[in-house]
Amino acid sequence: MQQLVGVGRNEPCPCASGRKFKKCCLDDHAAAVAGDATELDVVALVDDAIEADDWDAVYPHVDRALALFARGAPLEHVRFRDDLVGSRDPDASELAKLCTAGWLNRCALELASVLDCYDLEPDERDGLRVAVHLLRRFGARSPIVEELVRLQVDERIARLRRMATALSRSGLTTSDAVSVGIAELSDWVRRVRPPILTFADWFALRATTDGLFAAVWSSSVSSRISDFCLDRLDDPALADRRTWTLLAAITLLGRLPALGAVIVTSTPLRTPTADECTAYEALCKRHTGGLGGVMFKIIAAAESRGDFAGAALLRETMRKLQRDLR
Repeated sequence: MQQLVGVGRNEPCPCASGRKFKKCCLDDHAAAVAGDATELDVVALVDDAIEADDWDAVYPHVDRALALFARGAPLEHVRFRDDLVGSRDPDASELAKLCTAGWLNRCALELASVLDCYDLEPDERDGLRVAVHLLRRFGARSPIVEELVRLQVDERIARLRRMATALSRSGLTTSDAVSVGIAELSDWVRRVRPPILTFADWFALRATTDGLFAAVWSSSVSSRISDFCLDRLDDPALADRRTWTLLAAITLLGRLPALGAVIVTSTPLRTPTADECTAYEALCKRHTGGLGGVMFKIIAAAESRGDFAGAALLRETMRKLQRDLR
Protein backbone atom coordinates (compact mmCIF):
# COMPACT_ATOMS: atom_id res chain seq x y z
CA MET A 1 0.00 0.00 0.00
CA GLN A 2 1.10 3.57 -0.51
CA GLN A 3 2.73 5.40 2.34
CA LEU A 4 -0.02 6.61 4.65
CA VAL A 5 -0.87 10.29 4.64
CA GLY A 6 -2.75 12.34 7.18
CA VAL A 7 -6.47 13.05 7.15
CA GLY A 8 -7.77 16.49 8.02
CA ARG A 9 -11.08 17.13 9.76
CA ASN A 10 -12.58 18.57 6.57
CA GLU A 11 -11.24 15.90 4.21
CA PRO A 12 -13.23 12.87 2.98
CA CYS A 13 -13.58 10.28 5.73
CA PRO A 14 -11.23 7.29 5.42
CA CYS A 15 -14.23 4.95 5.45
CA ALA A 16 -14.96 6.24 1.91
CA SER A 17 -18.51 7.30 2.80
CA GLY A 18 -17.98 10.57 0.94
CA ARG A 19 -18.76 12.62 4.06
CA LYS A 20 -16.24 14.84 5.80
CA PHE A 21 -14.21 13.09 8.48
CA LYS A 22 -15.46 15.42 11.24
CA LYS A 23 -19.08 14.56 10.38
CA CYS A 24 -18.52 10.85 10.00
CA CYS A 25 -16.05 8.73 12.00
CA LEU A 26 -13.97 11.25 13.95
CA ASP A 27 -15.95 11.15 17.22
CA ASP A 28 -16.31 7.36 17.19
CA HIS A 29 -12.58 6.90 16.65
CA ALA A 30 -11.75 9.32 19.47
CA ALA A 31 -14.09 7.52 21.88
CA ALA A 32 -12.63 4.12 20.98
CA VAL A 33 -9.09 5.30 21.68
CA ALA A 34 -10.03 7.00 24.97
CA GLY A 35 -11.65 3.81 26.27
CA ASP A 36 -13.95 3.67 29.29
CA ALA A 37 -13.53 3.42 33.04
CA THR A 38 -13.17 -0.38 32.89
CA GLU A 39 -10.27 -0.34 30.43
CA LEU A 40 -6.56 0.11 30.95
CA ASP A 41 -5.36 3.62 31.81
CA VAL A 42 -2.71 3.82 29.09
CA VAL A 43 -1.51 7.31 30.04
CA ALA A 44 -0.80 6.24 33.62
CA LEU A 45 0.88 3.05 32.37
CA VAL A 46 3.33 4.97 30.18
CA ASP A 47 3.84 7.72 32.78
CA ASP A 48 4.80 5.08 35.36
CA ALA A 49 7.21 3.46 32.89
CA ILE A 50 8.91 6.80 32.23
CA GLU A 51 9.16 7.70 35.93
CA ALA A 52 10.58 4.31 36.93
CA ASP A 53 12.62 3.92 33.73
CA ASP A 54 11.14 0.43 33.53
CA TRP A 55 9.10 -0.56 30.47
CA ASP A 56 8.51 -4.20 31.35
CA ALA A 57 4.80 -3.53 31.93
CA VAL A 58 4.44 -1.79 28.55
CA TYR A 59 6.15 -4.20 26.18
CA PRO A 60 3.57 -7.04 26.49
CA HIS A 61 0.94 -4.57 25.25
CA VAL A 62 3.22 -3.58 22.35
CA ASP A 63 3.57 -7.26 21.42
CA ARG A 64 -0.22 -7.73 21.43
CA ALA A 65 -0.64 -4.69 19.20
CA LEU A 66 2.03 -5.86 16.74
CA ALA A 67 0.24 -9.18 16.27
CA LEU A 68 -2.55 -7.19 14.59
CA PHE A 69 -0.08 -5.82 12.01
CA ALA A 70 0.87 -9.28 10.69
CA ARG A 71 -0.21 -10.62 7.30
CA GLY A 72 -3.91 -11.42 7.32
CA ALA A 73 -4.59 -9.28 10.41
CA PRO A 74 -6.77 -6.12 10.46
CA LEU A 75 -3.77 -3.75 10.40
CA GLU A 76 -1.78 -5.59 7.73
CA HIS A 77 -2.06 -2.56 5.46
CA VAL A 78 -0.48 -0.14 7.95
CA ARG A 79 3.05 -0.33 6.61
CA PHE A 80 5.89 1.76 5.37
CA ARG A 81 6.51 1.65 1.64
CA ASP A 82 8.35 -1.58 0.86
CA ASP A 83 10.86 0.22 -1.34
CA LEU A 84 11.77 2.65 1.47
CA VAL A 85 12.46 0.10 4.21
CA GLY A 86 16.19 -0.61 4.32
CA SER A 87 18.33 -1.82 7.22
CA ARG A 88 17.15 -4.32 9.80
CA ASP A 89 18.18 -2.06 12.67
CA PRO A 90 17.45 1.48 11.45
CA ASP A 91 18.87 4.40 13.38
CA ALA A 92 16.89 7.42 14.54
CA SER A 93 17.46 9.34 11.30
CA GLU A 94 16.16 6.46 9.16
CA LEU A 95 13.06 6.08 11.32
CA ALA A 96 12.43 9.82 11.14
CA LYS A 97 12.47 9.69 7.32
CA LEU A 98 9.92 6.89 7.33
CA CYS A 99 7.72 8.46 10.00
CA THR A 100 6.46 11.65 8.47
CA ALA A 101 3.85 13.54 10.44
CA GLY A 102 1.25 12.44 7.90
CA TRP A 103 2.18 8.77 8.29
CA LEU A 104 2.00 8.94 12.06
CA ASN A 105 -1.38 10.68 12.03
CA ARG A 106 -2.85 8.20 9.58
CA CYS A 107 -1.37 5.22 11.41
CA ALA A 108 -3.01 6.36 14.65
CA LEU A 109 -6.24 6.87 12.72
CA GLU A 110 -6.16 3.35 11.29
CA LEU A 111 -5.56 1.89 14.76
CA ALA A 112 -8.49 3.90 16.07
CA SER A 113 -10.65 2.62 13.23
CA VAL A 114 -9.90 -1.00 14.14
CA LEU A 115 -10.66 -0.25 17.79
CA ASP A 116 -13.99 1.25 16.75
CA CYS A 117 -15.08 -1.27 14.13
CA TYR A 118 -13.77 -4.70 15.20
CA ASP A 119 -14.75 -7.03 18.01
CA LEU A 120 -11.37 -7.40 19.70
CA GLU A 121 -10.31 -9.31 22.78
CA PRO A 122 -9.68 -7.10 25.85
CA ASP A 123 -5.90 -7.58 25.65
CA GLU A 124 -5.96 -6.65 21.95
CA ARG A 125 -7.89 -3.47 22.71
CA ASP A 126 -5.42 -2.58 25.45
CA GLY A 127 -2.52 -3.22 23.09
CA LEU A 128 -3.89 -0.98 20.36
CA ARG A 129 -4.78 1.81 22.76
CA VAL A 130 -1.22 1.68 24.13
CA ALA A 131 0.09 1.73 20.55
CA VAL A 132 -1.93 4.82 19.64
CA HIS A 133 -0.73 6.62 22.76
CA LEU A 134 2.92 5.74 22.09
CA LEU A 135 2.67 6.90 18.48
CA ARG A 136 1.13 10.21 19.46
CA ARG A 137 3.51 10.76 22.35
CA PHE A 138 6.84 9.61 20.91
CA GLY A 139 6.37 9.67 17.13
CA ALA A 140 9.25 8.02 15.27
CA ARG A 141 10.86 7.11 18.62
CA SER A 142 7.92 4.90 19.53
CA PRO A 143 8.78 1.19 19.91
CA ILE A 144 5.82 0.46 17.64
CA VAL A 145 7.63 2.10 14.73
CA GLU A 146 10.88 0.22 15.20
CA GLU A 147 9.11 -3.11 15.60
CA LEU A 148 7.00 -2.48 12.51
CA VAL A 149 10.17 -1.91 10.49
CA ARG A 150 11.60 -5.16 11.85
CA LEU A 151 8.40 -6.96 10.88
CA GLN A 152 8.64 -5.71 7.30
CA VAL A 153 12.34 -6.53 7.06
CA ASP A 154 11.72 -10.08 8.34
CA GLU A 155 8.99 -10.53 5.73
CA ARG A 156 11.32 -9.32 2.98
CA ILE A 157 14.08 -11.69 4.10
CA ALA A 158 11.64 -14.61 4.05
CA ARG A 159 10.46 -13.55 0.59
CA LEU A 160 14.04 -13.32 -0.73
CA ARG A 161 14.86 -16.78 0.60
CA ARG A 162 11.77 -18.22 -1.03
CA MET A 163 12.65 -16.50 -4.30
CA ALA A 164 16.23 -17.85 -4.17
CA THR A 165 14.86 -21.37 -3.76
CA ALA A 166 12.54 -20.90 -6.75
CA LEU A 167 15.39 -19.59 -8.92
CA SER A 168 17.61 -22.52 -7.96
CA ARG A 169 14.90 -25.06 -8.80
CA SER A 170 14.52 -23.49 -12.23
CA GLY A 171 18.28 -23.46 -12.85
CA LEU A 172 18.39 -19.67 -12.74
CA THR A 173 20.45 -17.17 -10.79
CA THR A 174 19.75 -13.73 -9.39
CA SER A 175 21.85 -12.31 -12.22
CA ASP A 176 19.54 -14.03 -14.72
CA ALA A 177 16.55 -12.34 -13.07
CA VAL A 178 18.14 -8.91 -12.98
CA SER A 179 19.30 -9.09 -16.59
CA VAL A 180 16.01 -10.31 -18.07
CA GLY A 181 14.60 -7.74 -20.45
CA ILE A 182 11.27 -6.08 -19.78
CA ALA A 183 10.39 -6.74 -23.42
CA GLU A 184 10.55 -10.51 -22.85
CA LEU A 185 8.25 -10.44 -19.84
CA SER A 186 5.93 -7.86 -21.38
CA ASP A 187 5.53 -9.93 -24.54
CA TRP A 188 4.68 -13.00 -22.44
CA VAL A 189 2.13 -11.04 -20.38
CA ARG A 190 0.41 -9.70 -23.52
CA ARG A 191 0.39 -13.11 -25.19
CA VAL A 192 -0.63 -15.35 -22.28
CA ARG A 193 -2.69 -12.74 -20.36
CA PRO A 194 -2.34 -14.54 -17.01
CA PRO A 195 -4.61 -13.28 -14.19
CA ILE A 196 -2.14 -11.59 -11.83
CA LEU A 197 -3.77 -8.62 -10.11
CA THR A 198 -6.49 -8.61 -7.48
CA PHE A 199 -9.24 -6.06 -8.05
CA ALA A 200 -7.85 -3.84 -5.27
CA ASP A 201 -4.37 -3.70 -6.80
CA TRP A 202 -5.76 -3.19 -10.29
CA PHE A 203 -8.07 -0.40 -9.11
CA ALA A 204 -5.29 1.38 -7.20
CA LEU A 205 -2.96 1.27 -10.21
CA ARG A 206 -5.62 2.24 -12.72
CA ALA A 207 -6.99 5.12 -10.65
CA THR A 208 -3.63 6.76 -9.95
CA THR A 209 -2.05 9.48 -12.04
CA ASP A 210 0.87 8.74 -14.34
CA GLY A 211 3.15 10.67 -12.02
CA LEU A 212 2.27 8.52 -9.01
CA PHE A 213 2.00 5.14 -10.77
CA ALA A 214 5.59 4.13 -9.96
CA ALA A 215 5.11 4.97 -6.27
CA VAL A 216 1.90 2.93 -6.01
CA TRP A 217 3.50 0.02 -7.87
CA SER A 218 6.69 0.03 -5.77
CA SER A 219 5.04 0.69 -2.42
CA SER A 220 3.62 -2.83 -2.07
CA VAL A 221 1.80 -3.99 -5.22
CA SER A 222 4.96 -5.39 -6.81
CA SER A 223 5.76 -7.38 -3.65
CA ARG A 224 2.26 -8.86 -3.59
CA ILE A 225 2.65 -9.90 -7.22
CA SER A 226 5.94 -11.55 -6.33
CA ASP A 227 4.20 -13.47 -3.53
CA PHE A 228 1.46 -14.57 -5.92
CA CYS A 229 3.99 -15.80 -8.49
CA LEU A 230 5.88 -17.74 -5.82
CA ASP A 231 2.60 -19.35 -4.73
CA ARG A 232 1.93 -20.38 -8.33
CA LEU A 233 5.31 -22.07 -8.46
CA ASP A 234 4.15 -24.50 -5.75
CA ASP A 235 1.99 -26.13 -8.46
CA PRO A 236 4.11 -28.89 -10.08
CA ALA A 237 1.93 -28.80 -13.20
CA LEU A 238 2.44 -25.05 -13.80
CA ALA A 239 3.25 -24.15 -17.40
CA ASP A 240 5.86 -21.50 -18.26
CA ARG A 241 7.62 -22.15 -14.95
CA ARG A 242 10.76 -20.25 -15.99
CA THR A 243 8.77 -17.12 -16.86
CA TRP A 244 6.74 -17.25 -13.64
CA THR A 245 10.01 -17.56 -11.71
CA LEU A 246 11.52 -14.57 -13.50
CA LEU A 247 8.35 -12.56 -12.94
CA ALA A 248 8.47 -13.37 -9.20
CA ALA A 249 12.09 -12.25 -9.02
CA ILE A 250 11.88 -9.13 -11.15
CA THR A 251 8.81 -7.74 -9.35
CA LEU A 252 10.68 -8.16 -6.07
CA LEU A 253 14.17 -7.06 -7.11
CA GLY A 254 13.74 -4.78 -10.10
CA ARG A 255 10.12 -3.68 -9.52
CA LEU A 256 9.91 -2.13 -13.05
CA PRO A 257 6.75 0.03 -13.01
CA ALA A 258 6.74 -0.15 -16.83
CA LEU A 259 6.01 -3.86 -16.47
CA GLY A 260 3.22 -2.97 -14.04
CA ALA A 261 1.68 -0.74 -16.69
CA VAL A 262 1.61 -3.68 -19.10
CA ILE A 263 0.07 -5.98 -16.48
CA VAL A 264 -2.68 -3.52 -15.50
CA THR A 265 -3.72 -2.95 -19.13
CA SER A 266 -3.27 -6.46 -20.54
CA THR A 267 -4.41 -9.01 -17.97
CA PRO A 268 -7.78 -10.02 -16.49
CA LEU A 269 -8.51 -9.92 -12.77
CA ARG A 270 -7.51 -12.74 -10.46
CA THR A 271 -10.57 -14.62 -9.08
CA PRO A 272 -12.92 -11.62 -9.17
CA THR A 273 -16.30 -11.56 -7.45
CA ALA A 274 -19.45 -10.68 -9.39
CA ASP A 275 -19.39 -7.12 -8.02
CA GLU A 276 -15.71 -6.74 -8.88
CA CYS A 277 -16.45 -7.89 -12.44
CA THR A 278 -19.19 -5.27 -12.69
CA ALA A 279 -16.91 -2.48 -11.50
CA TYR A 280 -14.01 -3.72 -13.63
CA GLU A 281 -16.05 -3.74 -16.83
CA ALA A 282 -17.57 -0.33 -16.10
CA LEU A 283 -14.20 1.24 -15.33
CA CYS A 284 -12.59 -0.30 -18.41
CA LYS A 285 -15.33 1.38 -20.47
CA ARG A 286 -14.99 4.57 -18.38
CA HIS A 287 -18.58 4.27 -17.18
CA THR A 288 -18.00 5.55 -13.65
CA GLY A 289 -21.47 6.86 -12.81
CA GLY A 290 -23.24 5.05 -9.98
CA LEU A 291 -20.25 2.95 -8.98
CA GLY A 292 -20.21 4.20 -5.38
CA GLY A 293 -22.68 1.59 -4.15
CA VAL A 294 -20.93 -1.38 -5.70
CA MET A 295 -17.56 -0.17 -4.44
CA PHE A 296 -18.86 -0.12 -0.87
CA LYS A 297 -20.09 -3.70 -1.36
CA ILE A 298 -16.68 -4.73 -2.69
CA ILE A 299 -14.90 -3.15 0.28
CA ALA A 300 -17.25 -4.81 2.77
CA ALA A 301 -16.85 -8.19 1.07
CA ALA A 302 -13.05 -7.87 1.13
CA GLU A 303 -13.07 -7.22 4.87
CA SER A 304 -15.52 -10.06 5.55
CA ARG A 305 -13.19 -12.57 3.86
CA GLY A 306 -10.16 -11.25 5.77
CA ASP A 307 -8.56 -9.27 2.95
CA PHE A 308 -7.93 -6.26 5.17
CA ALA A 309 -5.08 -4.93 3.03
CA GLY A 310 -7.23 -5.04 -0.10
CA ALA A 311 -10.14 -3.31 1.63
CA ALA A 312 -7.87 -0.59 3.00
CA LEU A 313 -6.28 -0.03 -0.40
CA LEU A 314 -9.72 0.36 -1.96
CA ARG A 315 -10.81 2.83 0.74
CA GLU A 316 -7.63 4.84 0.33
CA THR A 317 -8.01 4.96 -3.45
CA MET A 318 -11.65 6.00 -3.17
CA ARG A 319 -10.75 8.70 -0.66
CA LYS A 320 -8.11 10.11 -2.99
CA LEU A 321 -10.56 10.13 -5.88
CA GLN A 322 -13.13 11.95 -3.73
CA ARG A 323 -10.51 14.46 -2.63
CA ASP A 324 -9.41 15.07 -6.22
CA LEU A 325 -13.02 15.79 -7.21
CA ARG A 326 -13.48 18.46 -4.54
